[in-house]
Amino acid sequence: MTIGSNVSFMTQSTSQINRLNDLRSSFDDLQRQVTTQKKYDNYSGFGTNSINLQHLHTTQTMTEGYLNNIDTISPRMEMMSKLMTQISQLGSQLLGAIHLADGGNMQSINRLAQQNLKFAEDMINQQLDGRYLFAGSDVEARPFVDDNTLNSNFKNKIDSWLAGGGNAPLISATDGFGTTNLGLASGLAESGAVTARISQSLDIDYTVKADQPAFRDIIRAFAFLANLKNPDPGAGDVPTAAEFKDILSHATDALTRGVQGMNDANQQLASKFSLVKSVKESHLSDNDLLLTQIDRIESVDPQSAIISMQSLQNQLTASYQVTKIVSQMSLVNFM
Repeated sequence: MTIGSNVSFMTQSTSQINRLNDLRSSFDDLQRQVTTQKKYDNYSGFGTNSINLQHLHTTQTMTEGYLNNIDTISPRMEMMSKLMTQISQLGSQLLGAIHLADGGNMQSINRLAQQNLKFAEDMINQQLDGRYLFAGSDVEARPFVDDNTLNSNFKNKIDSWLAGGGNAPLISATDGFGTTNLGLASGLAESGAVTARISQSLDIDYTVKADQPAFRDIIRAFAFLANLKNPDPGAGDVPTAAEFKDILSHATDALTRGVQGMNDANQQLASKFSLVKSVKESHLSDNDLLLTQIDRIESVDPQSAIISMQSLQNQLTASYQVTKIVSQMSLVNFM
């Protein structure tokens, strides 16, 4: 065999190896596409579409983040609204009982007020996912902390009133009870707002704190009515029936104001919750569109890829067979 023949054979062999490598590389790429269902494994493969694709992915990730935030705060807002409704209903229930009693049978009013106060305290201290809902940003601290101090403060002032202290001092003292006098945590004043980013330019503030006027009015009225006694002249009580009626009216007014304030605060929260749900619907629609656009650019048709891979597999098989036959050929085959 001449040198020229050797060179020619080596050239043909090298070309065949290169063709086999190209076929194998194409087969591996198709196999990757079938497995991942993506055209390329990095952005550079998408050429001029790479920048647009990166922008779509970034926007879709942000949208998913907003949706996650909404899904996190929605149960909190919903539970807060239900609790506020229940507290308001407790107040309305007591108002109805006072109206029916018409100043008489204070013992039944005391019992109902004390019972509803306990229920309200429990609702104020409700948690979700380990967070106190009505504590503001200080989510690990109980907003209501001291029922004994609350009741003791009202009992002492009412006892002084029964001993002849007068209506004006009783009203002034009980109206002046601050956060801690009402059994609430002192840290509520310093606790900040709770907010969540639900859109690129929208933070929702869903704060409802237990030291807001509506909560204080209801707690104040419950505790007042739980400890208020009908004056008994035989026991040495000084206030007249008319004075008692004025005090009862004052406590009832505070409760009415608290119920109305609670309903107003709940309505504000409901309005924010409605906005959150509306924003969520918009994000869901946007997210579907973004995913469709991303899929259109980066995804492959699995069936087409499988067909191409099968065709390429046939070519590879045939090429390997030809290569094997050629490699086994010698002059003996022609003698």
